[in-house]
Amino acid sequence: MRSPPNQATEDETFTLYAYRTPGLFVEYPEPLSLRTLPSGQALREALDTLFARPEARLDSETHIFVCTHGTRDCRCGVVGTELHDALQQKVQEHVAQCKKDGSEPARRVRVLRISHVGGHKWAANALVYPHGDWYGNLRVSDAPLLLRAALAPASSRHDLQDLRERLVDAREHMNLWGPPVVYSAQITPRARGAATGAPTSSAAIPTARTNTVPSSRSQATHAPLRFHGYDGQWYDVEGIVGETLMETAKRHNLPSIEATCGGELECATCHAYLCDAQRQDPQARGDVDHVPSGADALFGPMSDEEDDMLEYAIDRRASSRLTCQIAVSHRIADWMHKGGRVELPRY
Repeated sequence: MRSPPNQATEDETFTLYAYRTPGLFVEYPEPLSLRTLPSGQALREALDTLFARPEARLDSETHIFVCTHGTRDCRCGVVGTELHDALQQKVQEHVAQCKKDGSEPARRVRVLRISHVGGHKWAANALVYPHGDWYGNLRVSDAPLLLRAALAPASSRHDLQDLRERLVDAREHMNLWGPPVVYSAQITPRARGAATGAPTSSAAIPTARTNTVPSSRSQATHAPLRFHGYDGQWYDVEGIVGETLMETAKRHNLPSIEATCGGELECATCHAYLCDAQRQDPQARGDVDHVPSGADALFGPMSDEEDDMLEYAIDRRASSRLTCQIAVSHRIADWMHKGGRVELPRY
């Protein structure tokens, strides 16, 4: 059901670009709004007419669309904007270098902002057309490679395989693992044999961890923990010794900890800062730029896998850790009693 119309939203105009293989591109001749957007059939007929024109083939132009939508989730608004600005800078540098060399750029590259394309947790997201390539988990440092891909002909293969592999095609995932098994706490893929028809034993299907408190509190050992939100809100909660800080946060519905992969070390959405208090103001945001004394003994040493995955965390600092890798203990509770805390990031 459509929500009641908002006049400002209905009348906001935008430019419509349409693409069709191989390498065809057209721009709708006039700005459109939600109020003036033609019906599906009328729009298709209008685009078919435009694609039939000789000027529809623009092999010399490439568009990079970067999601900078910050309304639904601030991650795209923050890192998407940074990537957009970095790409524009790289395009300007490329054009200037071509002029200096007395040559023309191989292709005209336009960097454009777009709104929500899905996958906030994979920010920054970029779409390259008419190539038809979608990329996720991009950072400012990826701007030169993304520009190189945009400068290549739309039909060519280029060397962004490492970036392509950062987003797993959902259909390939389903073909390989079969449909997900849904539990109350998380979604866990079926065993490999379930997708191929091969016989599977009950042990072959992973069992999801359920983040629920044992029915009898006397059967578990509890530890008081402190989390500090990015908005200044304090959360004093009870953790269970042996569970992870991520599980504690999810069980108490704390903000910022998405834990998209369910604690399988396949994302960085349970990222947080494990740090000491600021000496001058213990109630302020913690000292995120320094590792607490004795961190390895408190939290356990960081594995290479965790270190690699933290590269995808937004605003990584010295005290950054993935909370799915930190087990709750009385030692951590004692450290928090003396001023330590888990600082929850904004995203």
